[in-house]
Amino acid sequence: MWARYRNFIATLICATTVCTPVHAQNCNSEIYRLYHPDECTKSETSSIKTGTIIAGSALALVGGGIALLGNSSSGSSSNSNTPRVLQPTTSTYDHVGADVDIASINRIIQDSEYSKNIDQYNEIRLAYSLARGYTGLGTTIAVFDSGKNTWHGGNVAHFASGQIAPNATVNSYMVSDRNGNFMPFNEIATVIESANNANVYNFSWAMDKPATQIKSRSQLEHLTSASFINSLTNAATQKDAIFVWAAGNEYRTQPNALAAMPNVIPELQGHVVNVVAWDNATGALADFSNSCGVTMNYCITAPGTNLTSPQTSEPVHGTSFAAPIVSSAIAVIREAFPYMKSTEITHLLFTTARDLGVAGIDETYGHGMLDLERATRPVGTTLVPLSDGMTVNLTQARVGSSIGNQIKSKDIKFAFVDSYGRAFETSLNDNIKIKNRSIGFERLREHNTPQATIGKFTFGTKQSDLLMADGFLQSDTRNTMTFIRYDDKIELGNTELFQHTTFGTMNPRPTPESMISGFFNVYTASIFMGTRYKDFSFSIGIPDTIIGGNAHLNIPTGRTSSGEYTFRGTTIDLTNHTPTLEYNATYKFVTAGFVDNPYGTDEFYILGRGKLEF
Repeated sequence: MWARYRNFIATLICATTVCTPVHAQNCNSEIYRLYHPDECTKSETSSIKTGTIIAGSALALVGGGIALLGNSSSGSSSNSNTPRVLQPTTSTYDHVGADVDIASINRIIQDSEYSKNIDQYNEIRLAYSLARGYTGLGTTIAVFDSGKNTWHGGNVAHFASGQIAPNATVNSYMVSDRNGNFMPFNEIATVIESANNANVYNFSWAMDKPATQIKSRSQLEHLTSASFINSLTNAATQKDAIFVWAAGNEYRTQPNALAAMPNVIPELQGHVVNVVAWDNATGALADFSNSCGVTMNYCITAPGTNLTSPQTSEPVHGTSFAAPIVSSAIAVIREAFPYMKSTEITHLLFTTARDLGVAGIDETYGHGMLDLERATRPVGTTLVPLSDGMTVNLTQARVGSSIGNQIKSKDIKFAFVDSYGRAFETSLNDNIKIKNRSIGFERLREHNTPQATIGKFTFGTKQSDLLMADGFLQSDTRNTMTFIRYDDKIELGNTELFQHTTFGTMNPRPTPESMISGFFNVYTASIFMGTRYKDFSFSIGIPDTIIGGNAHLNIPTGRTSSGEYTFRGTTIDLTNHTPTLEYNATYKFVTAGFVDNPYGTDEFYILGRGKLEF
């Protein structure tokens, strides 16, 4: 049996950069249809029984084991001639990218290289990942093809980095010679095993057999070789590799057999992405592209038509070139979030894909269009990591104006994580809301504070909102102040002049769910002066103000490549350099107050006190 497939190993039809078809230039020729999938109608291309290494107008490989063009019926599917019904696509998601400056986007899309494929790159919203600084640096893509110096292999290698991941390392491995003669599968296995440093493995070729005909691992091993299958499972389990397969160009409702390996090999689940080709000109699946079919749960759509070849500057088409676009996107994710496992990366790509066709995952488009904007921004619940291993929800923290201004003056950046545990940076200032102290309530509470008076001195404790904070900056809500107050007065006939000065100390404790790790040496002071005449009194003063003290924040800064959270300690000087002013007017038991707050909004309150006697 193996000899049969080996005898079918592919033969190069044309290897020059400009190919002259050997058959008449019309869609009645199977070879011409293969070279020009975008020119031939659905009914004509539906009869082509091919795999792909190709998807273009210059390279075709012939065979039954690894097949790009074959005349035998062994590679045909029972549904290969069944017309597909393409559902209308859903509307495009709004561009979010709130963190990206529009000027940066404009600079990127105006770049001459970007503009060569601007429609296709805009389809995957590439400009956003580039504007966020993700270029694939430090990641390696292994391209298993006909070699980087051939038409097909060179174009695939280019699209594996190109504008999407320009700083990724792309290593080309020859599994066929420049004449298109493929190695036996056991030798291809050796080549795969030699890609020691690769993170992503790109395969823009296929078997000439539809996915629905693959029923077991043993069958795949029989069709290929046990060493070939083992080379893939070993790379998945030992190197955490991701394999990207082109679905094929036969306009079938099912992709090629190798793309369906996870259905019968559990070790490859979460490690394989099947790619179908999108035609941005028609807004639908490319006429030549196979559908996702039974691989829909791990299938994604990417641009595959009218891509400008860097070698000839002519348009190329096919799932062969849609596949490396996805490979380069994976390289971008690996660079940005090196601690993510392959199963997390593939799940992320699928989750963030833009839905196409019928709602949800479908047999035509799988999860939908690759979307690098959505894949490089937070997904799901956002959390703040804390140094003790805890996380708390990232919701806007309300902070008392007395300390909120001091924290905001530092303009601190901190890291938060999304549902995938990916670390992103944001500004502390953008996540803090200054909250007034509500001094009117403080005045109301003062009459119920424990205290003792000795002469002109009063000792006691009271509750204070000076250090009030909640959310990820939460502190002990009690915030008890211990104070000593000195009162003095001078009587001038029916008029009384008075003053009272208070010194206090606080030792609040942050909660375990707080980014604040401690408060140190917090001292407060207040002073009021006023006059009283019969039932009327007027006063002006500075309410309790922090005159010394610090807060220590343990700021999350990100994650290491191995996944550990990193932190940076920051000390905040809590001293209020511009004090709050409070004005009071009292008649009998009713007080009206106005607070001029330099760190928040001004306050006005009316307070009435009374008691019942029996």
